[in-house]
Amino acid sequence: MNGQGSWQKASVAAGLWCVAVGVVMLTLWLAEPAALAARHPALFGMKFNAALAFAAMGSAVLLAGRGFRRLPAALFLMVFVYGALALAQHLFSIDAGIDTLLDRPFVDIGTSRPGRIAPNTALCFMLAGLAFLQRALQGRSGMLQVALGMACVIIAAAALIGYAIALDFAHDWVRYTRMSFQSASCFVALGLVLVFVGAETTGYHRIALAGALGLGTYLLLLAMTYYELARYEKAFGITFSSGDNTARSTLSSLVLISGALYSALIAHLYLSSRRARRMAGELAESRARLAAIIDNAVDGIVTIDERGIVLSVNAASTRIFGYAPEEVVGRNVKMLMPEPYHGEHDGYLSSYRRTGEAKIIGIGREVEGRRRDGTVFPLDLAVARVELNGATIYSGIVRDISERKANEQALIEANAELEEFAYRTSHDLRSPIASSLGLLGISREMMAEGDMAGLGEMLQRMEGNFRRLDHLIQNIITVTRTRLLEEEDRPVGLRALVAEAVDALSHLDDVRRIRIENHVPPELTIVSKPSKFQVVVGNMLSNAVKYHDPKEAEPAIDIRAFRYAGRLRLSVEDNGLGVPPSSRHLLFQMFKRLHPNRSFGSGLGLYILKKTAESLGGTALYEARDKGSRFIVELPDGE
Repeated sequence: MNGQGSWQKASVAAGLWCVAVGVVMLTLWLAEPAALAARHPALFGMKFNAALAFAAMGSAVLLAGRGFRRLPAALFLMVFVYGALALAQHLFSIDAGIDTLLDRPFVDIGTSRPGRIAPNTALCFMLAGLAFLQRALQGRSGMLQVALGMACVIIAAAALIGYAIALDFAHDWVRYTRMSFQSASCFVALGLVLVFVGAETTGYHRIALAGALGLGTYLLLLAMTYYELARYEKAFGITFSSGDNTARSTLSSLVLISGALYSALIAHLYLSSRRARRMAGELAESRARLAAIIDNAVDGIVTIDERGIVLSVNAASTRIFGYAPEEVVGRNVKMLMPEPYHGEHDGYLSSYRRTGEAKIIGIGREVEGRRRDGTVFPLDLAVARVELNGATIYSGIVRDISERKANEQALIEANAELEEFAYRTSHDLRSPIASSLGLLGISREMMAEGDMAGLGEMLQRMEGNFRRLDHLIQNIITVTRTRLLEEEDRPVGLRALVAEAVDALSHLDDVRRIRIENHVPPELTIVSKPSKFQVVVGNMLSNAVKYHDPKEAEPAIDIRAFRYAGRLRLSVEDNGLGVPPSSRHLLFQMFKRLHPNRSFGSGLGLYILKKTAESLGGTALYEARDKGSRFIVELPDGE
């Protein structure tokens, strides 16, 4: 329970006490138990009107605590007016007719007038009524309310102490008209509520306020004692000392000295409370700053106790593991671990406590974590041991390295691909050159022998080698250009681009006998990189042309494109040779010619297609047909 909640409950308790005391006293006055009054006259020290005022004030305090404002304000105003009229009767020696307005007392217990309340009681009704009225209207505590409440508490507390030490003047300001102990207890309860509930809004610490109350009560009691002593000296004409110094002067010195000491103590308490409050504020600010740093850290921070129970997690941990803080705190940290870490964790902690041998603590290593959805991922873990207030906790810093691992794996694959590319490229470049050199030697011999027919055949074979070499170099240039080309996105008309790609293939063998249908809608466009997109379309079409079936009576290629689910799907479908099932896993790899006897290409076409599509944020797919193939490229729809 926090301090503010405790004081709110104290407010309710004060209201209930006033209502209970008021109702009991009203009942006694209405019942008129003469025998009880004769035996215990002090019970009837609270008058009927005072009991009614306390019942009304207690009810108003309870209503104000529930959020009501107008009705409590009206009740507080009535109590204030009653107190003002009662006090005016004493000050101006008048009879306002309020003492027996609602009830005529059945017994007289020695008051100045039947039903009349004491002036200190009337003053406290005014102080408490005014303070609560202001609070009800403003909805908050203020310094004036605290001051009025302190005055009410000091007067009532002095009366209670006066009963305990037999100091009549403490509760009996006017002879035969005194503040009853019931009234004093109610005023103390109400005054404490005024002083301490909502005191934080005044800027004063509750300890300082409590010290001020003690000092005020003490000084008031000393003053009353001094007054009583002076009154006795005057009434009886006696002194309490035979020397020059009278008891009054001694008491005056005692009052001054004790008051100075008490004031110094209160000042010390006040300064200490201000210092403590400043230190608490600095500590709270430091904690808030540290919490902000931890919550905004990129890495996850998890603290556990010696048993492995999670004490706290930061926002990054929630993001990394997918658990809300309340799902993790209070549970064993091994819930964030897959096997074998899950099963070994408790044993590891036990072994560390027993032997002090650390495997992760103070060292750090790569481990695996488990997300809320059950997926396992790599992470860096660094654990530190912290001794705090005689207890040991462990602070773990975790970093999700999935992206780094993926990049490392991609780099490894890229290096392997580069090595293979360099090896195969050098081999495929050297092969036609070596063949041409051999054919060149044979050509010289044929030239010397005058074999012109054979020489022509050799030259034709050398030309084929050089064409293959040129085609390979062009593909290598395309691969490099696709990787390095920086190009702005622009709207691309698909139908026109496909038509240009078809025209560019007109030089290929047998292209005239193939029916090529462009089914792309004229209005279909995509925002992409035009040159790279042209490479995609060109490779899809050239692959379909190269691997058409020469035995097919009506070879055909159909090009289609459409949008769906925020993506664009471009497909090239043919009724050609297709891809054997045993070779389909080699699709889109470098230097893989699946029909080497049909085409003597470099084996880079589908590889270039896939890499170019991926550079555009898409992917390349293959679908087998009953006869032929369907190659598909899916790209993000830039529009």
